[in-house]
Amino acid sequence: MSGNKLTASIILALASVLSVGHASAAPAVKVKATIDSAQMLMGNVTAVRFDIVDKAGAASQLVFDKNAMPAEVEPVDWVAGDTTDLGNGLVEIKRALLVQSFDSGVYTIPPFLLITGPDTVRTNPLTLKVIPADVSKLEDIHPLASTAEFESKWYDFLPDWLTDYWLWILLSLIVIAGGICAYLILTKKVAVNILPQKKRLPPYEIAMQKMQALREAQLCEHGQEKEFYTTLIDILREYLQYRFGINAMEMTSSQIVKALSKNDDTRLPGEYMKKVVEIADFVKFAKVRPLPDDNVRSFNNAMRFIEETKPAPEPDAEADAPKAGPTETPAKKDTKTESVND
Repeated sequence: MSGNKLTASIILALASVLSVGHASAAPAVKVKATIDSAQMLMGNVTAVRFDIVDKAGAASQLVFDKNAMPAEVEPVDWVAGDTTDLGNGLVEIKRALLVQSFDSGVYTIPPFLLITGPDTVRTNPLTLKVIPADVSKLEDIHPLASTAEFESKWYDFLPDWLTDYWLWILLSLIVIAGGICAYLILTKKVAVNILPQKKRLPPYEIAMQKMQALREAQLCEHGQEKEFYTTLIDILREYLQYRFGINAMEMTSSQIVKALSKNDDTRLPGEYMKKVVEIADFVKFAKVRPLPDDNVRSFNNAMRFIEETKPAPEPDAEADAPKAGPTETPAKKDTKTESVND
């Protein structure tokens, strides 16, 4: 019997030793709450400070029950503090919560909970006394400040739906349109006339002016037959383009002659043009040196073509006015005779 008691006492002693050793090996997690001032003037702010000892690297949370917090005490903001390594897998963390109250009285701040893994540690409750402000001694009562002026922008007057996203869409379309216009202008695909342009002379007058300038240049007299025929053909090509809409600037000589034969206004005068381009092709491509008479003949044929294809003059308004009938003439003579006799 005594042996059984001895065995039981040894087992209890070993269990107590193991439990003590296990408890000493487990890190102690704790949290303590203090308040900077247990009394504060109404409207001021004080800090509830927390001294936390927690496991290193633990994902802990410090929470409180908003429903248990007095409605007169308002949490303002959390303030982070220092973290110190205590060794043995523990760290010390400093945190603070700013609170404010606008109602006088004595309030109890409920305990905060530190949740770290499966463990939950509770802080001690705190008491806060809010002292009312004495307004009986206030002498200066400041009036309300005037309304402040603000700098307005042009887009402040736009509706909200437009400033949200339509404004950016509109600006994007303007930028795209401006880029397209700049591309067309820079590549000269579209002619933009900013200044008022002079009225273009009729094709006949332009051709005659250039023919007169070619005659005064006397290129053939200076041995420049090729330049003479090149300029002469260019004058005729431009005249055909603006007078009849024939794209002669992009045509060969045979194509020009063929196009003239299909036009009623140029079918007969086209023979003069045909003679000019034949000699011009020999001079420009076969390097044939024409006689002076050939040069004069080519110039005259070009002049005949232009003259015979110029637009018909517009009918004169006075010529088209209705003339007096035969019955009106005697009446005028009678009137004149009576006035002389008088």
